[in-house]
Amino acid sequence: MTDSSHPNCSTLKPTFFKARLPLFALLILLASVLLLAGCGPEAPAATATPTKTALPAGEPILEAPNTLAQATDTPVPPTPTPEVPPTATPLPENIAPFTGKVVADTAPLRMRPILMCINNDPVGRSAHYGLNKADLVYEYIVDGFTITRMTALYQSQRAERIGPVRSARMPNIWMTQMYDGVLACSGGSDEIRYLLKNEVGFPYLDVDIDDPSNTVYFSSIGSDYRTRLQGRTDGVRQWLDDTARRCVAQPDLPFCQKVINNLLTPEGTIKPWNRPGFSYSETPATFDAGPANSIQIPYPGGNNVEWRYDAQSNQYVRFQGGQAHIDNETGAQITTDNVIILFANHTLTNIVEDSLGTKGVDIDLYGFGDFRIFRDGRVYEGTWRANDESPPRWLGPGEQIVPLKPGQSWIQVVRPTDTITYQ
Repeated sequence: MTDSSHPNCSTLKPTFFKARLPLFALLILLASVLLLAGCGPEAPAATATPTKTALPAGEPILEAPNTLAQATDTPVPPTPTPEVPPTATPLPENIAPFTGKVVADTAPLRMRPILMCINNDPVGRSAHYGLNKADLVYEYIVDGFTITRMTALYQSQRAERIGPVRSARMPNIWMTQMYDGVLACSGGSDEIRYLLKNEVGFPYLDVDIDDPSNTVYFSSIGSDYRTRLQGRTDGVRQWLDDTARRCVAQPDLPFCQKVINNLLTPEGTIKPWNRPGFSYSETPATFDAGPANSIQIPYPGGNNVEWRYDAQSNQYVRFQGGQAHIDNETGAQITTDNVIILFANHTLTNIVEDSLGTKGVDIDLYGFGDFRIFRDGRVYEGTWRANDESPPRWLGPGEQIVPLKPGQSWIQVVRPTDTITYQ
């Protein structure tokens, strides 16, 4: 069967910019008026969606997900959606919020998750290390809709080596805010770097600025920029502790005033982390939409992803670009317990990401949209909801929360016009 979800006019993001020029305010007000006019009850009935000409098998539909989406200046996040995601039942203190598994050491569960930017071009993919230790992995389209990048989230267990680490992109802002995490990447465009160091309100470790020698918090292996930079969870935690101590001693430093001071207790330590996790159950929910033993995701640039269900291990096995995807830490093919297809609107921006002039891609990760969750060889359909203070809630028929299988999850972010195939 095939799936192609559709965009809607209600997927919104929170505004984190503290000040805007009047022109921006006027533009936002005008956009709000037009949005209300387009979505109000007096609007005429929508015409039928025209039939699309089929593309060759395995290729993504490259039509823009929103006919109004085109190149823009640095995106100005719109007004937040008023809808509040349903809250999952709080997990016991010894259950990891993003794996649903029991942990012996509960201390890391009170620490901010670490989100690390991972290269996923073919050369970088061949050198992947430590993805098996992540609680959660996002894969998403970047750089002019030409390639994908990954952001791996680490909380419940340490990882001694993670890589190769690359630069930040706009979607990293929304991800890190919703998980209240610490972002660790290697540089980025001037616009993204400015936002991350001055506007977003969460800790950002930029390796190029905070560890230019790559000897304190990160390490460097070889000379190829696509594969050399390696991170570790202890290194990021050390940077956050060092930064906190610096801000206790010098609270008037700009980065301390804008970010770190708000994270400190009166004693000068980092405040405990507290965000809702996902819902989990060893027993699959009964409202699935049928079997799903193979999943094909048509990412651009020859980066198509396939997940195949292995009944013996009760996990999904990963392929990309027609090749088995290997984690070099274990030497084994990457597997996961949950595959989540998250449909979200994508917009091409005017942010230049590289020396070739490639434009950045922004993704609407707040608001709501369609999803498909695959676990235990079955597929579940529903709607995700998220905002800047809550990771996604996975809602099935009748707004029932779809429980994930305890274990690792991969969130595959796609455009509403991308055709996902599973059987």
